[in-house]
Amino acid sequence: MKKVSLLILLVIVLSTVLMAAVPTKTVRLTIINKSDYDVYMKLEGSAVTEAFYYLTIPSGTQDEPTVKVFTVMSDLYSRTTWQCDGVQSSGSLAVTGNIRLVFTPCGKFFNLTLRYFELNDAGELVAVYKENQGEPTMEKVARFRWLQQGMPTWANADLYNGYWNWGCFTFFWRSRTYSRPTGCLFRYQY
Repeated sequence: MKKVSLLILLVIVLSTVLMAAVPTKTVRLTIINKSDYDVYMKLEGSAVTEAFYYLTIPSGTQDEPTVKVFTVMSDLYSRTTWQCDGVQSSGSLAVTGNIRLVFTPCGKFFNLTLRYFELNDAGELVAVYKENQGEPTMEKVARFRWLQQGMPTWANADLYNGYWNWGCFTFFWRSRTYSRPTGCLFRYQY
């Protein structure tokens, strides 16, 4: 009888130790939708937590945004996002602390603020702009496709999707993607 009791106690202690090895820190993920479309986000955690979340944020406007707060486990998530009437993007989301993601209106570029002027290599005075990302722990998310057009520079001809002639002039068109935030400093990455 003592051996059975000792075995049960050992199983309980081992299961407690193994459960304590999995990080269980939870944080707030606040998503603010100003995009005029519903936003869907699928988060798949690493093998450590095996967490899985499918988040739905109803449409909101610039003046009346929709704010949703979710409680998620800290982890590096594989992320898939659908926004702007079905535009899909994927990447990672590093959840290490409380995060606020703001989905900006579709088709709107970030506001740039003049930071300072500097001289370039040619000695010309150029303006250096900074994107207005927002407050700490806030990241503004934007991703959409847009059409670029203009007079072609034939050195860049391999970048263009097509051409058309209009009288004596030739114009090009090119499908481009605008994605923010970019860089390694952000938690929401493409």
